[in-house]
Amino acid sequence: MATETPEVIDRSALPPAGTWTFDKNHTRLEFVARHMLSKVRGRFTEFEGTVTIAELPEQSHVEVEMQTASITTDTSMRDDHLRSDDFLEVDEHPVMSFRSTELRPTGENTFQLVGDLTIKGITRQVVLDAEFNGWGPGASPDNPPLAAFSAKTEINREDWDMTWNVAVETGGFLVSKKVQIEIETELNPQQ
Repeated sequence: MATETPEVIDRSALPPAGTWTFDKNHTRLEFVARHMLSKVRGRFTEFEGTVTIAELPEQSHVEVEMQTASITTDTSMRDDHLRSDDFLEVDEHPVMSFRSTELRPTGENTFQLVGDLTIKGITRQVVLDAEFNGWGPGASPDNPPLAAFSAKTEINREDWDMTWNVAVETGGFLVSKKVQIEIETELNPQQ
């Protein structure tokens, strides 16, 4: 039996079971890393993602693929360096991916999403702290229903063989090892 789309945003119940796709206009796959004293934000602009919502939420599944060459921090010299062999090696590794392996409820609208993050052909398990933000009708009657989620985690980039750095004369390093990953997504039912 199909679940009817609520007339307003509903945070009390998950959207109907099925496959939902990332709405690229309302999804951000971002990262934050420290560069000397300041934080630098970046994002991937080319990606595909699906969330398969199961009847039992713990059996739900997420898959995301990002084109590594689409990385941007809005500074072309830095972006070119991130695409180089010092970091993402985009010519050899054009895609990075995440595939969930487990969903652990932690609260009414929160959960941990455990999965395999593959960067440069190296796969490591990561745990994202995630939140279901609600679901409901699209912005107009012509738009499909939407569901929204947020997720974040912190990784050590060196775990994926991105070890380039420069010691700074005053102490420390030019680029932090730790990178925060932040995801904001709206989903639409797969057509």
